[in-house]
Amino acid sequence: MKRRLLALTALLLSLTLLCGCSGFSMEKIGAFLTGKSEAEMQPASPEEPEEQPPQQEMASEAVMNEAEAPDVLQLAYQKEYGLNPFTTVSLNNRTILALLYEPLFVVNGAFQAEPVLAEEVEVSEDGLTTTITLRRGVKFHNGKTMTADDVLYSYELAKASDYYGNRFYHFDTVTAQNARTLVITTKTAYEKAALLLDFPIVREGTGEQEVPDGTGPFVYDPSLKLQRFADWWQTDWFLDYDAASLTLCTTATDIRDHFEYGQVNLVCTDPSSAAYATFHNDLERWGSPTTVMQYIGFNHNSKVFGKDAVRACITYVLNRDQIVAEDLGGFGLPATLPISPLSPAYDAGLAADYGYSMRKFQQLLEEAEIRDYTQDGILDVYVKDYSLPLEGTMIVNAASNQRVATANRIAEALNNVGFNITVKPMEDAEYQQALKYQNFELYYGEIRMSPNFDMGSFFRELGSANYGGLASGTGVSLCAAMLENSGNAYDLHKWVMDKGMICPVLFKSYAVYTTRGAARNLSPAVDWVIHGQEVTQ
Repeated sequence: MKRRLLALTALLLSLTLLCGCSGFSMEKIGAFLTGKSEAEMQPASPEEPEEQPPQQEMASEAVMNEAEAPDVLQLAYQKEYGLNPFTTVSLNNRTILALLYEPLFVVNGAFQAEPVLAEEVEVSEDGLTTTITLRRGVKFHNGKTMTADDVLYSYELAKASDYYGNRFYHFDTVTAQNARTLVITTKTAYEKAALLLDFPIVREGTGEQEVPDGTGPFVYDPSLKLQRFADWWQTDWFLDYDAASLTLCTTATDIRDHFEYGQVNLVCTDPSSAAYATFHNDLERWGSPTTVMQYIGFNHNSKVFGKDAVRACITYVLNRDQIVAEDLGGFGLPATLPISPLSPAYDAGLAADYGYSMRKFQQLLEEAEIRDYTQDGILDVYVKDYSLPLEGTMIVNAASNQRVATANRIAEALNNVGFNITVKPMEDAEYQQALKYQNFELYYGEIRMSPNFDMGSFFRELGSANYGGLASGTGVSLCAAMLENSGNAYDLHKWVMDKGMICPVLFKSYAVYTTRGAARNLSPAVDWVIHGQEVTQ
């Protein structure tokens, strides 16, 4: 009997390890041991799941033993996209940027601005002027000392880029007061303009080069080697490497294969991407926070979805936890509000008011007198002297299999409670045209927001996210109030949800994979994947 118990204990330990690293679940383990189905092993789900505080994913707990770090940090490099920080669109290449460049501030996983090349920041009493004092003695790779002119030059490059440009809408002037002082004036009072200053700083005049001159801990060599920068202003780097190498890759599968065969030991991937390739090697996994929100948008000029109550009730039908778990494999955070749950401005109490709840859904239907007037199984909204069914087409970009799957899951959930929604995947160009000309009732969208989660682009008349007649003076005013007091977005978010202006679903996370021991102190930041603790001089 004792031997049998020891054997069962050993078996359970082995299966638990499999659960951590090979996609096994405790339900599967229970089914294996008991002979029941996985469905029978699932815990009962309450009608209104209790909202849990978000947690940043850390290294896989499946890693039980210490492993020696490799001698060289090996990164995947997609050469066709280059290493210019203002033009590259490769997620892998942007991972490399953290070795070559540094920003004034980095936005950490808690969405706080940590100073890097900035030494001090001061905001005027009226919130319209932000003064940045630069660190002394910072040198570019060519030996030139960094000045405020270099920062101003880098700002102009960022402002002109697709990647950073939209965030500077409220900036009025940016000037170099002296060699170590940058002064920013804004048209709207800003409490935390530093959150927007995480773009790379390059030496003046080098922005058009394939690899502009930076201040980072490593220097680029055309032989695809990176060497430690001898004159780096910091004394220690959080990872113990004196060299790094770049491995030429093309496709996501190519990158995965190079990782599993040992030519790459750190990669950053987007698990929701259509090009994502699953990793199976003995590895450590880290979550990397993003500002990428997925949400449901509406045509506010639609006779049906132009009704506030119709839009506002949809949030209560969405099981966001299930969407993140099943459609994104856990690489994301369920979000009831249009801001990352990791941000200090995310109000968990307010978010709970708009979470999954069939009781609140039915309550809102009754208040709005939405019911099945025609007895055809589809809910109707009464408009003047006639009723209209809650039906329409939800368009989605077919380039993302995950977004298509999530759109179908949402449509199914809505149809189960009386809507009649049809999902229409479209190729990217067709999808963009449909958004532009309002050829939709609903759309499932994705947007990379700025680190301060300003929603102005949704509500301004010519805003880049203003689809379906979303422009609103009230929305613009509430966005400005949030920027002035970025610790309190309550009024803006309550208005968005009560009116159903959009319906947030989730914020994506990227996955960082490393071979065991390659990056013990990794703490990925927004847009700066290779990041450790706050820098010290």
